[in-house]
Amino acid sequence: MTAISDALPDGESVRERLSLRTGGSVALSDDYLLVVTDADSDDPDLTRVALDDVAEVTVEEFDTFLAVLSVLLVGYGLYSVRGSALLGLAFAAFGAVSLYWTYRKRGKVRIRVEGRAKPISVFPADTDAFAEALRPLLDIESSDEREDDESA
Repeated sequence: MTAISDALPDGESVRERLSLRTGGSVALSDDYLLVVTDADSDDPDLTRVALDDVAEVTVEEFDTFLAVLSVLLVGYGLYSVRGSALLGLAFAAFGAVSLYWTYRKRGKVRIRVEGRAKPISVFPADTDAFAEALRPLLDIESSDEREDDESA
């Protein structure tokens, strides 16, 4: 049996199971959301949350604005290498690291749970499939939709 099967109460079955980019998986039953990280290790970390306790699910898409700023920072750094090689390379390196970090954080899903200080953050392999699996159960709000609502 897997860790997910062991974590469910008797009579509960997994309705949908989705893999994570960082390893592990997320499983949905009728009453629970289960997150298993480090699935390849002997002792995987399992988080079980009742769907009634889930307050909000936010999907953060790729941050295009930050990516453009990072590319501009790399460009400025390469352009200013002629004036000061060390400073120019430092700007270019910082921009490259920022671009990598922005790309790595794409498709982040934050699950805010009542009674828990920090939200659960996961990186599903297929963000759209994850959102569709949770949509009938919860009100999912993407970061792009929130920005449109706030500007209106």
